Amino acid sequence: MKIKQLLYGLIFLLPGCISSFNLEHDTNEYLLVVDGKITQKNTPHELILRRSTATGSTHYNPVMDARVTLYDETGNYENYFPADKGKYILEGNVLDRAPGKSYYIEIILPNENTYRSMPQKMPEVIKPDKLYFQLEEMEELNNLENTVIWRYLNLYINTPIFKNGNDFHFIWRMDHAYSFTELFCSPLKPPAVCYITRKIQSDDIKLFSSEELSGGKLEHFRVGSIKVFPNWEFFEKHFFNIAQHSVTREAYDYWNTVKQVAQSTGSIFDTPPAPINGNVYNINDPEDRVLGFFEVSAVDTIRTYTYAEDLEPLYIADLCDPYDWRTWGNPACCNCLEIPDSQLEVPGYWGFVREDE
Repeated sequence: MKIKQLLYGLIFLLPGCISSFNLEHDTNEYLLVVDGKITQKNTPHELILRRSTATGSTHYNPVMDARVTLYDETGNYENYFPADKGKYILEGNVLDRAPGKSYYIEIILPNENTYRSMPQKMPEVIKPDKLYFQLEEMEELNNLENTVIWRYLNLYINTPIFKNGNDFHFIWRMDHAYSFTELFCSPLKPPAVCYITRKIQSDDIKLFSSEELSGGKLEHFRVGSIKVFPNWEFFEKHFFNIAQHSVTREAYDYWNTVKQVAQSTGSIFDTPPAPINGNVYNINDPEDRVLGFFEVSAVDTIRTYTYAEDLEPLYIADLCDPYDWRTWGNPACCNCLEIPDSQLEVPGYWGFVREDE
C-alpha cells in the first residue's frame, strides 16, 4: 500500500495514545479531504479536494465547483483554478510567497460551507550540501514467503539542520526521470529520445526534526530508495530529484502521525479509529470533521544521476539491443512514446553535471 493511499484511507487514524471516538459511526458520513501545499516557488501548485464515502474507505469522490483562495497575512490573495477530478491549480504568479510570511487557504463549497486552514508561517529555506547514491542489496519475502534479494539504489543526503539558531523540520519528496533512445527503424524517421518522469513511491515518509540531533549537520540520511527494476530503465542517464521541504512543526507532527500509522504492525483495522488533527476546519461548524492537511513549506531541490556503468558489477540490459532479436518486436524501440509517462520535451535540469564528472 502506498503512502498516498494511507493518507486518504487512514488519515483519521491514530495510535493508542489518542482516545478513540465512538465506533458506531455513520458509514454514509461524507468528510471533506484536503491535500495540498504551497512553497516559495512561483510555479503552479496543486490542491486536491475529495469526499470520503465512509469511515475506513479508500474510495473518494472528487469535490467539484469549489471556490479556493490563498491568502497572506495582510489580506492579499490569489485564486485557484479548477482542473479535473477535484484538482485545483494555483498558478503562483499573483501572490508573493516568501519565508517569514503567513498563509492560509479558504474553501467555499457549492453548498456555501466555508473551510479555512490555520495560518502557517513559511520557514526559511535550508539548502542541502550533497546528494549521493549507493547500490545496496535488500532482502524481501516473495509471494511464496521465500527470501529473495533485490538490488536497490539508495539515495543519501548531507544537509545543515539549523539556521540562525533555530530548529528546523524536514520532509523529503522525490521523483526520478530517465532517457530512452529509439532504434533506427526507418530511413524516414530518425531515432527520437524520450524522457520518462515518475514519482518515487515509498511506504516510508522521509522526515526529520533537528530537535533529534545535537550537531549542526545531518549526514548520510537516506531520503530515497528505488528498486533497480525493470533493469533496462537504468541503461541510459537516470536522474534522481530530491525536494527538501522545510516545514512547520504542525506539518511535521501531522506527517509523523501518518508515518506511525503506516509503520504500525498487524492489520490497519486493528487500530481504533480517531481523528488525526489536521489544520483545516469549518468556520461555522466546529463539529464538522475535516481530513487532511494544507502545508506551507520552503523547498530546495538537489539532484544526482546514474549511468549503467555506475551500477557495476550489476549488469544493466539494453531493452532495444539491435543485436538481440528478442528486442526487435518491442514497439517502444521504434516509438518511445509507447512508454507510459514519456515525452519528447527535454527536462530543464537535464544539463546538470554532478561533482564527480
